[in-house]
Amino acid sequence: MAAVARAQPARAANALSRRQAERRQIAQPVRALVGAADFAAQAAGLAHTLAAGPLPLAAGGLAAAGLASLVPPPPAGLREPVSVSLEGGKAPLNTHGVGRGGKFPPFQGKVLAIERMGGRDAERDVSRIVIETGGVLFHEGQSFGVVPPGTKINSKGQEVPETVRLYSIASSRYGDRHDGKTCTLCVVRVVWHDEEGKVHRGVCSNYLCDLKVGDTIQMTGPSGTAMLLPDNHMQRRIVCVATGTGIAPFRAFWRRLFFDQVPGHPHGYQGRFWLLAGFANPDSELFTKELRSIEAANPDHFRLDVALSLTQTNQRGGPEYVQDRIEESGEEFLALLASDDCLFYFCGLKRMYSSVVEVLERLGEERGVDTKALIAKLKKEHRWHVETA
Repeated sequence: MAAVARAQPARAANALSRRQAERRQIAQPVRALVGAADFAAQAAGLAHTLAAGPLPLAAGGLAAAGLASLVPPPPAGLREPVSVSLEGGKAPLNTHGVGRGGKFPPFQGKVLAIERMGGRDAERDVSRIVIETGGVLFHEGQSFGVVPPGTKINSKGQEVPETVRLYSIASSRYGDRHDGKTCTLCVVRVVWHDEEGKVHRGVCSNYLCDLKVGDTIQMTGPSGTAMLLPDNHMQRRIVCVATGTGIAPFRAFWRRLFFDQVPGHPHGYQGRFWLLAGFANPDSELFTKELRSIEAANPDHFRLDVALSLTQTNQRGGPEYVQDRIEESGEEFLALLASDDCLFYFCGLKRMYSSVVEVLERLGEERGVDTKALIAKLKKEHRWHVETA
């Protein structure tokens, strides 16, 4: 598993050297395949390298690509039984809403737990909020809306109720208690200063971060279809790229894949999940303990790469962002995208998504791969999923 470099230059250099060595193990067979001018041939050739099995992600993992039959099912150590089956059927959409926005009115959620997760600035921290929903069904990749109390003045000068704010759900459909009656939100407290130094606070984020156990919330949804997993996701290779609290929907993914004993899947997740996450510094990392537990228990099914922009440097000596981690594993990343079973998801800042695409296009130019055509193909096949803010 690729080590996560910290501030120490020596450790960062050693980690980079290890990553480079790991990439060289598969670089030659992949490089031999990407020289064809025809895009279809490129994609087919790269996919052939990987189609038979998950990509080797670290020394000590699979010895070579194409050995899926040798990958054991993940141990049941992290997976816990669920008390109800919520499988089958399409993802529910806008079950609850304001006015004509839903089939039913907003529902009342109740705060069961709230935990501050980190952030050096006391006025800009992140909270994990576990909410009792009463069993409102949702699927991984969807959002719930929150109706903050109070009113605002609209563009016509009229006083109207506050508008609904959407938050990605950071738990599987079974919730952190495996009973299908809770959801988890990951909320960053928004505070900023204008040019005159006046402090402004985000209405809904501060409302949520200031809640106490037992408080109730008016909620809408679930909403959204852009980030849903396909029906056969328990066998697919999944790549997720996140910045900051954009990691929230991917927690829903990994909770389902690695923590729920999903009905109908006794052997658990059979694919490979690769998460690339970007944060400012170690203090701002989210869900670290949970991710490390997955990494330890499922080395053949999970890979984690974390970029810390304020404490790590990239190959050019600048801040290490999540797109730099992609570039460092360029051969692997392009080959995985070109395979016939990979799903790509991005959630985070729009400017960071643009940077990710720029890096992929540059990697493609260097290796003779038409990245724009590749991304277009993935979009057409519903395998390229993006949600930005």
